Amino acid sequence: MPTMNEAAVRFPETTSVTLTVHHLCGGLAGKQQVIRHLPVVIGRSHRCEVRLAPDDTAASGRHARLSFDGTAIWIEDLESTNGTRLNGDYVTRASLTSGDEIELGCGGPRLRITFDWPTPQWAGNAQSETYVLGICEFPLPSPWRFPVYGLGLALLLLPLWLGSLLAAVLLMPLGILALLLAWSMARINLTITPSHIEYQGIWQQVTLPWSEVTHLQARLRAQGRATYTIVGKTRRIHFRPPNDASGIELAQLIVRRTGRQWETRTSR
Repeated sequence: MPTMNEAAVRFPETTSVTLTVHHLCGGLAGKQQVIRHLPVVIGRSHRCEVRLAPDDTAASGRHARLSFDGTAIWIEDLESTNGTRLNGDYVTRASLTSGDEIELGCGGPRLRITFDWPTPQWAGNAQSETYVLGICEFPLPSPWRFPVYGLGLALLLLPLWLGSLLAAVLLMPLGILALLLAWSMARINLTITPSHIEYQGIWQQVTLPWSEVTHLQARLRAQGRATYTIVGKTRRIHFRPPNDASGIELAQLIVRRTGRQWETRTSR
């Protein structure tokens, strides 16, 4: 079964990023370097794109890598001798926010990474934000809501047109139920927080902590939108984004939250 990782579901190549490395301490303290092409390797080796001073001995020859997957900047430790710290915490791989500080080895050179690029937005995202993640809401209204609205109105108006009390008794309650169902279909929503994902569907509401997610599944259809499933230990969440671009963005967001990859299947 093929696996879809973040690199496989990129934003368009027109999304660009310029990155500035500020040397805060170490042999090159006070200097800065502008990076326009990623990935780059940081280290003391002369082959590194971001080269440290030879006397920065706490850092390795090839210490860490900076990369860009189309949605986020990543720092990855390259099995260095003394490790890599991000804002004081040791990391092996983590996404960056502009202004984050990286320390290469305990007491080694310290760098501040700043960057800016056009931010693709999910249409309808109340927060208009997917990179610096707090609480993000993603409306996922069902396309079937409009036919159901139409059915509900028809059931309400038909007895009036027929002028029949019996038709009113039989059909108008069904029309009210159809309108309520359509209203529920318009309110389908995913809420992403630092600790969990919450799904508000037509018939149920599911809250799934990130720590309980066991795997991710995506069913890709030859025609029509993909369907995604987040599988937890005891619960699961199914959702279908309003369009392919929105689905890719949300899929990447969930990968970054869970650290897991999407298992994909193609169906006709």
